[in-house]
Amino acid sequence: MTESAIVGAAINEWIPSGETTPLLIDRLADAAIRALREAKLTSGELDAIICNTSAIPFDNPAYITSSAQHFAHRLAERIGIREAQCMNVSAACASAAIAFAVADSMIKTGLLKKVLIAGIDNSPRGFYLPAQSYLDPDPYAAAIKVIGATNPAYWAMWARRRAHEMGKDVKDLKELMALVKEIHSQYGALNPYARYKKVFTVDEVLKSPIVCDPLHLYMICATSCGGGAVVVTDMETAKKLTDKPVKVAASAVGGPLYGEPMPRLRVFSTYNKLRPFTEWRKPIEKAYKIAGIKAEDIDIIECHDTSCFHTINWIDQIMGWEREETDKLIRKRQIRHDGELPVNLSGGTASFGEAVYSQAYIMLHELFRQLRGEAQGRQAKKNLKIGICTAYGAYGAYGCIILEKGW
Repeated sequence: MTESAIVGAAINEWIPSGETTPLLIDRLADAAIRALREAKLTSGELDAIICNTSAIPFDNPAYITSSAQHFAHRLAERIGIREAQCMNVSAACASAAIAFAVADSMIKTGLLKKVLIAGIDNSPRGFYLPAQSYLDPDPYAAAIKVIGATNPAYWAMWARRRAHEMGKDVKDLKELMALVKEIHSQYGALNPYARYKKVFTVDEVLKSPIVCDPLHLYMICATSCGGGAVVVTDMETAKKLTDKPVKVAASAVGGPLYGEPMPRLRVFSTYNKLRPFTEWRKPIEKAYKIAGIKAEDIDIIECHDTSCFHTINWIDQIMGWEREETDKLIRKRQIRHDGELPVNLSGGTASFGEAVYSQAYIMLHELFRQLRGEAQGRQAKKNLKIGICTAYGAYGAYGCIILEKGW
């Protein structure tokens, strides 16, 4: 199979959710053009555009007919593309990661050579409250409206379950999550694209209001508006365009597992057949197999941290070690840029906020810059060779991407 590589990447500055201007299509075109310029390609040279679709208008029962569901086609028209294939992917917060995997697969099988992956979203303010669709009654909406189980409710359940299984006081996990927030905020303050530049202390985080115990307000990401673009080509083309191609070692997609014993977006189940977080681990294992590496080979992590508990759990799943090892790593501040295993040097979703369909662009952009040594004040001190990013979305949508130096 043909190897593939990233040759250009760009993201927008994340802004508050619900902002009507500038228009999403204009912001998307801006990121796409910047990524193409870095790749030294014109829009006319692209074989395909693969976009994530947008969640807006989120509260409209017929929202899937919106023009926001056709960003690839609209972007092609906006930036002057005549013949490229146009595709759109929708998988909630894992959308961008899965769109990337589609592009990577098509390049590696020889169907395409030059692909633009792009997308943007404008999340609704506050909790996600989906309306019932005329087309498909949604159990997720019922869970929210009937029992009030918005996202932080089941994140808190996950966190408490971890503490219980480790035989630890929940207070211990609270302190760990507060430390994660402090560290991530330090890098968000250094990232020109992050929405939040404030550096938080552990004490400030623990004094913020409790939303769903053990989660405090500052442990939960905000909703935001943002997006980005990535240009991927076959390796032969990549080496002609740049002397620092970032190789796509693996891109894996996951899905829901029947019997997963965790609170879900659709239902809340106590059926204990599988070990918790098996769904999260499966695409990671698949990516390791494709890349031919082990967890010990990972030098840097970018993970989808809609709460500070997610960072902790993603490290658990990515490394596959005893959970106590994750706790020690964080307490020793070894997830910093000068640490043993840097995590979310972009500042993470904690610093950007969640633009539902666009999370992977933050992570891909950061790993691209880190592996090329271009992250400036956020640059990891260790010699980086391999990085991993992970994203998950509603209903069991998962994406895992492994990048490595291609020079």
